Amino acid sequence: MVSFDVMMGVFWLVCGIIILIPALFISFGGRPDLHVHYDDSVDPTYVSRRAGTTALLMGLVTIGYAVLQFTYGYHPLALGGLLVTLFILSTLTKRFAKGWGWQPETEPDQISDSQPEPESESTPE
Repeated sequence: MVSFDVMMGVFWLVCGIIILIPALFISFGGRPDLHVHYDDSVDPTYVSRRAGTTALLMGLVTIGYAVLQFTYGYHPLALGGLLVTLFILSTLTKRFAKGWGWQPETEPDQISDSQPEPESESTPE
C-alpha cells in the first residue's frame, strides 16, 4: 500500500510540472499569448519577463512543497502557506499579463512636441 504522503507528493509534483510547462514557454520562449489574461496592447517582452517569471516561481514553489511532502509528510501550515502563496502569485501574474506596472515608451518626436517651446527674447527696435 502506498503512503498518503507519497501520493500527495506525486500529486503536487505533477501540478508543479503542469504549471512549469507553460511558464517556461512564456518566460523563455517569448510566448506571452499563452497566458489566458494577456492583453495585446501590452509589450510582449514585458509580459514574458514579469508574468513568466511569476509563473515559474509558482511552479517551483509547488515542486518545493511536493519535496516537503515526500520528505516530512503532511503539515497543514505548509499546505496553507502554499495555497496562499499560489493565490498571491496567480493574482500577480494575472495583473502583469494585463499590463500592471507597464509604462508605454513614448516616441522621441512625441517628447519634443509635448515640451513647450522656449520663448524667444525679442529686442525692441
